[in-house]
Amino acid sequence: MELHPLVLRGIHRLGYPTPTEIQAKFIPIARGLRDAIGLAPTGTGKTLAYGISLADVLLRDKPLERVRRKPELSQRLRAIVVVPTRELAQQVGKEIQELVKGSLLRVVSVFGKVALAPQRDAVQSGVDIVVGTPGRIRELLDIGALSLAFVKCIVIDEADRMLDMGFLPQVEWLLERTPPGRQRLLLSATLPREVESLAERMLQNHVRIEAGERNTAAAHLAHSRFLVGDELKTALLLQLAVEEGMSAFVVYCRTRRRVGWVVGALRRHGVETAEFHGERSTLQRQKSLDSFATGKSRVLVATDVAARGLHIPRLKTVVNYDVPTEPQEWLHRVGRAGHGSQLSSELEASEAASITFISPHDIEAWDRIIALAHPVVTARKLPSLEKFARKIDLEKSARYSARAEREAKATLDEVKAAKPPRSADRFESKRWRGTKASAKIAKGEKPGSGVKRIARGSA
Repeated sequence: MELHPLVLRGIHRLGYPTPTEIQAKFIPIARGLRDAIGLAPTGTGKTLAYGISLADVLLRDKPLERVRRKPELSQRLRAIVVVPTRELAQQVGKEIQELVKGSLLRVVSVFGKVALAPQRDAVQSGVDIVVGTPGRIRELLDIGALSLAFVKCIVIDEADRMLDMGFLPQVEWLLERTPPGRQRLLLSATLPREVESLAERMLQNHVRIEAGERNTAAAHLAHSRFLVGDELKTALLLQLAVEEGMSAFVVYCRTRRRVGWVVGALRRHGVETAEFHGERSTLQRQKSLDSFATGKSRVLVATDVAARGLHIPRLKTVVNYDVPTEPQEWLHRVGRAGHGSQLSSELEASEAASITFISPHDIEAWDRIIALAHPVVTARKLPSLEKFARKIDLEKSARYSARAEREAKATLDEVKAAKPPRSADRFESKRWRGTKASAKIAKGEKPGSGVKRIARGSA
């Protein structure tokens, strides 16, 4: 690719001898300063795909070496990377900083829920690349600490998550204030209709670059599932963690309250556990990640806040305690297992796995995941849970467990077929249609009153 020597040195220092598919396709386009949208499964190297491109472009335009004169500090900022969470901002900033180590390029991460002044001072002291969340970047722009006048490129990473978290207005605000003709890059693991619409509005003559099959999990993952009643999920998790000795795994729960339940159960049985959710402070979240990354905690229990940007080499397994409501979120969750293992020898690909607990209430959500991602999933037989489950819970789940584990032939389709037919919804549209438009209105009756009367009568 004829990359800058300092970039090549950084790539080899990180231990990546060959580019991944998305990197091989994306880097030449991005280095040409064309607008692009990059689509690839999680864990396939999207961060370095744009990081290498930014580093190469900025190193070939060295403002600090022009006739021994330093330009205005505001002129140094030539690239902005926008990400949805503060953990991802820290992770991306660290990865790009490691890539350009030994060069004149300076990278700073900015994000909310921490003091503004230190980040303001770091940016005003001169920076080439800013990685941050939309809200904090806008704050720095509002107080004049940042200037977009000399920006060459804006990267929108995890574009689909940006829309999920309601960042679209802030992203559009930022892009509208960027001088025209500057490069814009969007990257995502999935492509919802909203992301495609954003690309059409915000990118000029852009190129779509796809690597791997769209809306699929990374190929190095092995998937399995348990069909288990909701009241036995904790008992099953304890069986895997305590009796079977599963280590270095992340458990994803639907809400922070459920995170608390799971953390309490694991700790009561002697399992070192860290918790991670949106209600915890930045310091608490960072301590939880550090505890898990260093091996002090064997388990990290989290909400979907940690479904993006969690890059921990020792993480081998993802457990979906709750099936996510959005199928795309399942892809991002399971992508944390062995994240980047195609790029590094730290974790054998065969060790990366995901386990999903499916209760009767999760069947429809699981079917949507199967329809979107088509994963190859191994059905696992529910082990004996008598050691960790109450007798009443075992009896309550007996019918579902028996149906779920009906020999090795039980499938989700059979489970779905066994469900009783859905009763007619009392609020179905047919009940609210009223009379035909051509029907005559009785004398003394106002138009529309018939529909209201039907609605009250049916209620």
